[in-house]
Amino acid sequence: MVRFARVLSYAVIGLLAVAARVQAQAAPVLDTSRFYAEFTGGANFGHTSSGTLGAEGGYRIKGPWQVFFEAGHMFTVGSSDLDARAQTIGNAVGATTSASYKISYYDGGVRYNPQILFRNMFEPYLELGFGGATVTAQTTFAVNGTVVPPESLGVQLGEDLSGTVGKGFIMFGGGATYAFATRYFADGSLRYGHVLARTSVIENDTGINTLRLQFGVGIRFK
Repeated sequence: MVRFARVLSYAVIGLLAVAARVQAQAAPVLDTSRFYAEFTGGANFGHTSSGTLGAEGGYRIKGPWQVFFEAGHMFTVGSSDLDARAQTIGNAVGATTSASYKISYYDGGVRYNPQILFRNMFEPYLELGFGGATVTAQTTFAVNGTVVPPESLGVQLGEDLSGTVGKGFIMFGGGATYAFATRYFADGSLRYGHVLARTSVIENDTGINTLRLQFGVGIRFK
């Protein structure tokens, strides 16, 4: 988590530095639109890397402050805890294991877009959101290189290794948009997400860290 936060901080600082440089070179352009909507896609990094797809929309409250809502899906997410749980059973039955999560998430919160400071086509922003995630665990067992159903090994998997559980979700991220063709914009961002543990359903459950590098294309309107 500390490494993810450090990378995110460096990225945000870099975006602000670039925006300041562009500020000195470009004529001021103030975004006065009230709404925006976009589709996003990118990569999810962490214990396991994969792709991610999503969508986001927002509404300007006043000045640089907006509220937003996003939702999406991370195709493959892993954790050391999940691997350890699967491997414990695999060792007991003489099988190799492969375990991962599929996560559908949603969150909403506040977005700070310092357009008053950076009045140009390139606009940085920070976001903080709270929501939920549907986490589906998938675990496979293989014997001599052949995947076999866990039942054939006398194994009955719990929800920690094979099941779908709803959990809380927190997101913090930063990025920048670049306006083009009057109403449209491109968006690039780095977003750290933490899926909260739910020990009431899974014994000794632990949180799941995610890091999304995503890009989007959207539209602004009044």
